[in-house]
Amino acid sequence: MSTPEAQLTDWLREAERVMAFCGAGVSAESGVPTFRGAGGLWEGHRIEDVATPEGFQRDPEAVWRFYVQRQEQLQTVRPNPAHEVLAAMEDRYAEFLLVTQNVDDLHERAGSRKLVKLHGSLMETRCTRCATVTALEAPVSLAEGLPHCDCGGLLRPNVVWFGEYLNPNYANRMTLFFHARGAPGELLLLLIGTSGVVSIGYGITDLARAAGGRIVEINPEVTEHSHQVDLAVRAPAGELLRRVWPRVIAAAG
Repeated sequence: MSTPEAQLTDWLREAERVMAFCGAGVSAESGVPTFRGAGGLWEGHRIEDVATPEGFQRDPEAVWRFYVQRQEQLQTVRPNPAHEVLAAMEDRYAEFLLVTQNVDDLHERAGSRKLVKLHGSLMETRCTRCATVTALEAPVSLAEGLPHCDCGGLLRPNVVWFGEYLNPNYANRMTLFFHARGAPGELLLLLIGTSGVVSIGYGITDLARAAGGRIVEINPEVTEHSHQVDLAVRAPAGELLRRVWPRVIAAAG
């Protein structure tokens, strides 16, 4: 009988269209804190204080201190094998899309370009007045006060906070990816390192199923998605993909 790892290897070889839907578990392997903790706290802070529009309006300095700390932590970590293999998949498959719930920049640093960042980017700012988005090359400095746009508007982290809507273009992009029907085995959805607590509401598994795709979960733990998948591989993504991907590439050669 084939093991889950061997089955995944076979399906990766057969696939022509792949979407990887990633959560905090992918970056946790690089040492990025997941921040969500017991009692609904993010690194000891109430979500209402640091991850809502109301919290930012009430105390923008406290919110910015929290996010600057997260930006600085990003400078101390690097992409792991999961990020690197996902970047390599762009060259392997005719159609590939990486959708991440993470706001760090590790996928980009690993080389991913076919990328949808559902919850925004920690290394970007957005103006509260003119809505201009600007990429950051280094953490924001608060030495001279809160950051402002050239237009004079207060800048905020370009992340999606609780109570805010996702960019509708992202949902459309995911839907369009699944729109084209193909032969059985052609389409593969990889759910990697996501608990499903938030992502199950996006209907990603329903879209894949309706398009005739196979669904694989890569996660050490059982999740909200587990009952919806065709195959579950209980392992950290970095360790698993580092083993599996060379076999997939070797078969292609």
